[in-house]
Amino acid sequence: MRRLEQSTTPEDRTLNVGSPHFVVVGRNRSALYAARWLAQFGATLAGAASLSEARLKESNALAIIVAGDALIPELHAQDVDGIPVVRLWDYEVGRPGVGEFACAVSGVSTVIGAADGPPGVMPAHIPEKWAGMYGASLALSLQFAVSAGTSALPRTIDVSAADVLRAFAEQNSGNHAGVPYGWRRNGRTAVEHGGVFPQGFFACKDGYMAVQARSRQDWQGILAALGNPDWSSEKEFQDPFKLSEDDSRILPLLNAELMKHDRSQLLDRALATGGPMAPVLTLEEARNSNLFRVGFMNESGELNSPFTVRRTTQKGDSK
Repeated sequence: MRRLEQSTTPEDRTLNVGSPHFVVVGRNRSALYAARWLAQFGATLAGAASLSEARLKESNALAIIVAGDALIPELHAQDVDGIPVVRLWDYEVGRPGVGEFACAVSGVSTVIGAADGPPGVMPAHIPEKWAGMYGASLALSLQFAVSAGTSALPRTIDVSAADVLRAFAEQNSGNHAGVPYGWRRNGRTAVEHGGVFPQGFFACKDGYMAVQARSRQDWQGILAALGNPDWSSEKEFQDPFKLSEDDSRILPLLNAELMKHDRSQLLDRALATGGPMAPVLTLEEARNSNLFRVGFMNESGELNSPFTVRRTTQKGDSK
């Protein structure tokens, strides 16, 4: 793959989080992911078996992270000596469950899978990871509120995987006409293509390409990258908005052209013509192609946080 020069330096992405301390009560996936990200951002963490124990032993905590699904005492206590409580739920607020349930009730499962197949779920515990990420962000934001001198902090914050996925689903559940019938399973191709063809992941000689047109100019750039096939001059294939309404004739033609080339060839052609196409890469392929900014991954190949984190020590300096 083409190797691209990097211009962003770690100093451009510095975040000073101070020296926050959190207590984690209970255990579910969302809470564990939140704790992981808080630790990665420089926070210190301690565990407690109950809210009472957290109150007695960790009075200096900025917030208490609670696994809402866990069977712990005092789960619904509204006040812990003024320490905000962030409750994280793998499913719904007040209901034990897993992220797969959140996919179902939010409507996200409706669009995962083949058109003639059953609904699917998001892989790799993504619902719980998203809930944990939101929870960690909200917990960390309390540090900025305290630093700004905010007198009133929230007493309880609830974050559920189902609510996070609903926010995602509801903003995507309409098509270009603003109606909900376009929210359905459509394989690797975006439902109704956002009103423009093509949008989705398409097979090529050695993998997949992400192709996403948003205008007539984009469609012409894609056709040019494919060498302007003979069929591309026909009137019925000129308007990408019309093609999005019925792709039964154009889709086999596009697939056939893409299969003539590998990802590297298609990327070079797209860069030359302005066609909005990019290769779908594994993490290892992306790393070897030098696509990431400096510091994006560590020496072990794991992803770093998106910022260079500075913590304020007890002496008041930064490190």
